[in-house]
Amino acid sequence: MIKDSGEIVWIILNTVKNLKVGKYKLTEFLKGSKSKHVANLSSQQGYGGLLWYDIATIIVFTEQLEQMGLITRIRHAIDDYYSILKLTDAGEKVLKEKIKIQLQIINQEKRIRVGDSEKATFDLLKAGKTIDEIAKSRDLAISTIYDHLHRLVANSYLSSSEFVPQEVISRILEAKRKLPNAKKLKEIKEILPEDIDYNQIRCVLADKTNLIESKPRIVEEKGIIEESLK
Repeated sequence: MIKDSGEIVWIILNTVKNLKVGKYKLTEFLKGSKSKHVANLSSQQGYGGLLWYDIATIIVFTEQLEQMGLITRIRHAIDDYYSILKLTDAGEKVLKEKIKIQLQIINQEKRIRVGDSEKATFDLLKAGKTIDEIAKSRDLAISTIYDHLHRLVANSYLSSSEFVPQEVISRILEAKRKLPNAKKLKEIKEILPEDIDYNQIRCVLADKTNLIESKPRIVEEKGIIEESLK
């Protein structure tokens, strides 16, 4: 059981109602991300409202609410960044009447170690430094900085959108969808523009893999919610 689960639900639903953005941009907003994709929204109510949860967990919360029928998508796109979320009538009722909904946290085993060096890179990125600037200030190779970022993304400390341009993310995801059974990065790289490098591909795929693997297993949850709203 999550403490203050009802409040978390209301924060998410209220943000969906006011912002009209996609799932991942919603997540970055609620996390209080410094990503340029939500920088123009930082003055809006609710920014950083779920700061104490990591990206993957906020995604899980949002997906649970979508599966419960409290949130729906009104515009589908190749990439979920461009899909638009809105409240359903049930979601409006939960928000208006402050109905308490229980959420689940799906625990994920951390597969890739994050140490002090990765955390130093994390701090510099959060301070607004570019990857080139981080490499120069730490006297490390750019590839090493990307290794740090890959570990941070794989462990949900960062979203790849905080350092990879959105257009590049969309192209990588589209390539992955075209080659769903690809076992090597080289296969995906070969159908992408030359200016998209392996480092970016690794980080984006680590991010999306976490998001996919973290989808909740909810049994008959939607029916339970609908019954409680009658």
